[in-house]
Amino acid sequence: MKGYWLFLAGTALCGSSLFLGVHWGLIIVFHCIWLRIVLLKKRKLIILSVGIYVIFALYGLWANEQRQVTKISPTQTSFFIQLNEPPHINGNQFKSMAKTNQKENIVLNYKIGTEVEKKRLMENMYSGIICKVEGELQKPESNRNENLFNYRLYLYRQNVHWILKVTSITSCEESSKGFIQWVLRARENGLKRVDNLFSPNTIPYAKALLFGDSSSFSEEIYSLYQRLGIVHLLAISGLHVGVISSGIFYILIRLGCPREMASWILLIILPTYAIITGIHPPVVRAVIMSMLIIGTIRKNSPISSTDALSICFILFLLKDPFIIFHIGFQLSFTVSLCILLASRSLLLRYRSFFTNLMLVSFISQISALPILSFHFFEISLTSIFSNIIYVPLYTFIVLPLFFLTFVSSYIDFTVFHFIENASHIVVSISEGFGSLLDFKYGVLVTGKPGMFFLCIFIVVSQLVLFLLERRRSITYSIFPLFMIILIFKISQFYDPTGEVTFIDVGQGDSILIRLPFHRGTYLIDTGGEVSFPQEEWAVRKKPFTVGKDIILPYLKSKGITKIDKLILTHSDSDHIGAAEELLERLTVHEILLSPNSWEKPMMLKTVQMALSKNISIKVVKAGFKWKNQSGYFRIIFPFDNHYEGNNDSLVLYAEFGGLSWLFTGDLEAKGEKELLENERLKVDVLKIGHHGSKGSSTEVFLQKLNPTYAIISAGKNNRYRHPHKEVLERLTENHIKIFRTDLQGAIQYNFLQNNGTFLTFSP
Repeated sequence: MKGYWLFLAGTALCGSSLFLGVHWGLIIVFHCIWLRIVLLKKRKLIILSVGIYVIFALYGLWANEQRQVTKISPTQTSFFIQLNEPPHINGNQFKSMAKTNQKENIVLNYKIGTEVEKKRLMENMYSGIICKVEGELQKPESNRNENLFNYRLYLYRQNVHWILKVTSITSCEESSKGFIQWVLRARENGLKRVDNLFSPNTIPYAKALLFGDSSSFSEEIYSLYQRLGIVHLLAISGLHVGVISSGIFYILIRLGCPREMASWILLIILPTYAIITGIHPPVVRAVIMSMLIIGTIRKNSPISSTDALSICFILFLLKDPFIIFHIGFQLSFTVSLCILLASRSLLLRYRSFFTNLMLVSFISQISALPILSFHFFEISLTSIFSNIIYVPLYTFIVLPLFFLTFVSSYIDFTVFHFIENASHIVVSISEGFGSLLDFKYGVLVTGKPGMFFLCIFIVVSQLVLFLLERRRSITYSIFPLFMIILIFKISQFYDPTGEVTFIDVGQGDSILIRLPFHRGTYLIDTGGEVSFPQEEWAVRKKPFTVGKDIILPYLKSKGITKIDKLILTHSDSDHIGAAEELLERLTVHEILLSPNSWEKPMMLKTVQMALSKNISIKVVKAGFKWKNQSGYFRIIFPFDNHYEGNNDSLVLYAEFGGLSWLFTGDLEAKGEKELLENERLKVDVLKIGHHGSKGSSTEVFLQKLNPTYAIISAGKNNRYRHPHKEVLERLTENHIKIFRTDLQGAIQYNFLQNNGTFLTFSP
């Protein structure tokens, strides 16, 4: 079947996708390969394809049924576990994947108590070690906001059903030593050596390029490389495997090693290298492909790179059909296949290294576009040009330089320090030049395409490559894709539906109002974290933040890059703590503030940042209003300029989507009384003040407003025990329908003209 493995891989994908929860739209797109198979009119190929299809369909069905079964009792509290990987220790957090004595994988979460304990765990815990642990089993939680990361589904696809919240770790001992464990220990020792010897600026690069561990990069640098579209260079990929293989083979030949022996040595080294670099799908794919090609050449029956890639794809599916949901797997195989297919005709036309490099970069970006837009909601517009500069830099300078640096640490420290300083200079130049290439409009936020547009993106991206192969000009070839993206963005811009979303930000408030036809995008508060003093050893290098991990991804998923009005109701951190992160990444037209709220340090810092970015700031109180074709909005509180905190929150009354709304910030009983003395209101939807605290939503206030719906924004299992029992009882007694973010996740109202419906994103 030489030359036809690609079709067999395609039918394996078709069969596997039937029972794994893949959307029917994608299943239809995958099945288009059958048209090509039938048109080839090769009976043997058709029979084999049908056989592969049936086998993988049944295998996918079996795998899906097996994945729904757990052998662990929910009440079990004591386990003997073996770590599958080196533990991730971040501040006072210990996290790792482990296998229980029932041979089932679980996630371990442990809060480290002291600095001494942290040091002991860092020194003594490693992959393969067996320990007795005590703790409480918890179900992983799914996403609490639309389009955001679904942790439960992510773990399910790895056959993980439980998170063990560990209370104690005891009785640890070494496991039986094998070759794989020996290699894994060598990897961990290598990572520790990098931590101990390299300078802080080069540690992240050495870990990423030598061992496939990119966790040490700062958010700032990693985000920079993401925006430039070159973050793949910070992970071990097929490119790295090719460079390492070629380098080793060349050295062996120069040392007088026969070609056949050099091939044998490579066949031994490559799988070892895959383990050392973390067994990530792109590395394993490149290693298996290289081994297949080397092995068939030795037997005088060489196969093409496309056949090798297809065989590798089938082997991955045999190992675990759920691998098709892994983003690295999707990008690695999609981009590799498109480059290989293009190399048959398109790349052969040009002899210029620069031209071919530009074409490869272009093909990679076009083929990856549907995947990037679906998972990350954005694509880099500078990626093609960035890759032209950075791929040669990392391939021929940075990667060899760090390899030499690490090797020299075992030979001579004088040489090591000299090369390490050179490495530091090179990566500093790399970061500096990257900052120059990074500009405001260098990233196109696509939003998350629905399944219809995703399928269109997939088809049209392949059409671009097809037209290029037919010798069409780049302008002509890319025009269909440009038009589809334009239509998609226009459909967002002129969407006739609107929404108001009470984003689940934990214990805090953040409310997005998006009016139809792009008539207004307003954000009421940003959420934020309440921080508590911690010792230096316990501070996490990459802490969770509401802005970075919830608000920004959610807005990007909606295609939102501009906020017309950012309404900061008052100065508490759970309402404005994420404002600075949003101002850094979004275009904000104007900010509305309560009078003198900037007397508080956090609000003052936010105001200063806004002024530095030339953002208009308006100090508003009762009487300020605006309207458009889709809605009417009026600030109805506070009435004076004196700032007292919660009871001087900006209160917004609005009419849109067929309902009247009252957004109260953290207004409490005193403010509610003052409001009622000055305003006569009837509302359909009331955002309950101060997260449903005991001092808010008095009986008189509820009776005067007479709302149909009440929205309570509060964190799950929050320490303040919001919403309070008395508030819930008052709401129930007044026959008010209650929505709660702590129980139901984000609350969303979607509307078309004056009709709409409420949705919840219950985890």
